[in-house]
Amino acid sequence: MIGARPGRVISVGGGKGGVGKSVVAANLAVAMAQQGARVVLVDADLGSPNQHTLFGLTRPGPGVEAFLAGRLEDLGAAAVDVGVPNLRLVPGNGGVVGTANLPSARKLKLLRHVLALPADVVVVDVGAGVSFNVLDLFDAADLRLVVMTPQLTSAQNAYAFMKSAVFRELRRLAAATGQQALVDEADEGAEPTGSAAQLLARLASSSPALAATLQAGLSAFGARLLGNQLFEPREVNVIYAISRMARDYLGLEVPVLGSLRASRRMHDSVDGGRPYLLHAGVDGDECAASLRAIAAALLEAPLPRHQPSPRPGAEGAPAAPPAHRLAEAGAPLPVAVSAYERACHRHPVNVTVTLVYPGGVLTAQVRDVSEGGALLELDRPPPAGTRLAMVFTSLDDQPSLACVVRHASAASRRAGVEFVADPEAARRAAAGLRREGALAEVMDGATPAA
Repeated sequence: MIGARPGRVISVGGGKGGVGKSVVAANLAVAMAQQGARVVLVDADLGSPNQHTLFGLTRPGPGVEAFLAGRLEDLGAAAVDVGVPNLRLVPGNGGVVGTANLPSARKLKLLRHVLALPADVVVVDVGAGVSFNVLDLFDAADLRLVVMTPQLTSAQNAYAFMKSAVFRELRRLAAATGQQALVDEADEGAEPTGSAAQLLARLASSSPALAATLQAGLSAFGARLLGNQLFEPREVNVIYAISRMARDYLGLEVPVLGSLRASRRMHDSVDGGRPYLLHAGVDGDECAASLRAIAAALLEAPLPRHQPSPRPGAEGAPAAPPAHRLAEAGAPLPVAVSAYERACHRHPVNVTVTLVYPGGVLTAQVRDVSEGGALLELDRPPPAGTRLAMVFTSLDDQPSLACVVRHASAASRRAGVEFVADPEAARRAAAGLRREGALAEVMDGATPAA
């Protein structure tokens, strides 16, 4: 019997295997259970499930395969205890022919039951790759976590996975309104590296209402990035670079939820058959503390409004996107990662400024800032190489900071600027902007606007 939807559904994906996706999913489920939430972990890797192994279960009993085969009426009946209070596991079943390639009706039945499991939180460990089964399981969640490492191959896989999930979701939303043909028409002839923002801009000319619906769907996508297996602190720059790339090329805000340092103890916990957090110390363990903080952030994150998938046989079931939109794992990135890496960590802010440059005067919002520069949002970003003055018009004397545009994207309405004032003035600017309410302290010693 299908019950009420759980408090939140969190999917964990990540392109190809090997990034520690399942290990992260298991430990986050443990962390949430330890924080008092009733959690069900679903091993939805329909080809190579291994959550039961991570919990030391050699005979997990009937699992997802038994439900799909009709031997269990309710997916919840497959949940088993794993020796952790507040946590139960719905195990997967590997090696069963056909399980990894589900017919649409059985896949949608699985989705409905996953979304109805009785729990405060359902964590769904989806499989690797970009098959429709994987993408639909990932997209069905309220919050979608993409796990990646700082290696180039993982960055390519993570981006390809997000791209495929985004275009699959856009077609699902269009199909739910019976207007997928309009999306296909707007996408016809588009470049493989074309962004979702460009697709929506083309669609807006023929169907503004549908474009607005799809834009709202992207805004509610609820994706986050998690860096795993980092050996050096600076490697987190790669994770942030992919986040910014997703914003500029997919029209998708994908904040970095956190990062995990490479840990021998976490690595060895797999062979030990007990998730790392079950034997990690409470204090002084950086990896354990990071996992608990990430779990807490997922529990507290506001849930975007999610539109359920069409019922089996319902009109408007999403068709396959064009081949160039279903990105293969390992496909090249639209630009080199180095073009999006930054030397300084950035902090989110929301401050209005005026930009003065030879081409005119523009109003912009500062969206994030570091000691070296800032990310601006504005209607007409100046081209890369433009030198300008960032004027803080909220102050009586309207002080300014000299900047140069390093990259700009008209599609995403974003521009990245580098501070070229003296380093001490830039440092004070970054600190003041982070405080948001202390702009009077920001420009102490800065050059007045000309």
